[in-house]
Amino acid sequence: MNGKTNINRQQFNLQADKFSNWEVTRDVEYMERYYEFCGIAKDDTLLDVACGTGEYAIFCAQKIKEAWGVDLSDKMVEIARENASKLQLENISFIAQDILKLPFKSSRFSIVNTKSAFHHFSNYKKIINEMKRCCEKGGKIAVQDIIAYENPEINEYFEKLEGLIDISHNKTLSKDFITKIFHDNDLEIIRSYTIKIDLNLHKYINHAVQIKKRRTEINDLIDYGITDVQIKKYFIRKGEEWYFKRNVFLILGTKWQ
Repeated sequence: MNGKTNINRQQFNLQADKFSNWEVTRDVEYMERYYEFCGIAKDDTLLDVACGTGEYAIFCAQKIKEAWGVDLSDKMVEIARENASKLQLENISFIAQDILKLPFKSSRFSIVNTKSAFHHFSNYKKIINEMKRCCEKGGKIAVQDIIAYENPEINEYFEKLEGLIDISHNKTLSKDFITKIFHDNDLEIIRSYTIKIDLNLHKYINHAVQIKKRRTEINDLIDYGITDVQIKKYFIRKGEEWYFKRNVFLILGTKWQ
């Protein structure tokens, strides 16, 4: 396990409970929309890569033939198993393992997805290759994640903020870059879609774990952002709460090779 992978694993373990209780993680309406976007059917078998605490895999397992989730974090997988057990689901399993080498020998899944995780990755080619390897011919591969801001200066600001909030953050990719990953790996794109969302800033900060020094740096950076002429356009005040604007990209492809 390399240094970055080990840092991510430790960080995910630390913030597993916070992540599981975050309202975004538990948003059933959004999970339903993503499920429909992917065109999942009752006879499908799903592999959720970087599944976190398993909410989406569990949501799908109640509608389909079989679901599996794989995540780097032992603690997140532990929570996922507990949540599945509470619902007495017998068609779902979770494995704690590095996703750069998925624990399946054959192309056994009709749909393989990764959700809200690409910005933590660095070896995109290896991960997509592993997702393809585990997907059956004619099956589907889906990616959903936040995407980079088009303005480089705005993006640089929010990349710094993301890195302070969660040290496991690597890089937010552009929509074009993610699309190119699909083309480069011979995945025929079925459809793609961009959603504009407002994220509660306080809750976003608190879905992760930071040391005191980073908290101070986060607060200082936010104070700067909400007063800067350009950056403040991406912050919104709703009552007593601050929100910030983010775009989320969804892309679905088919494996034919």
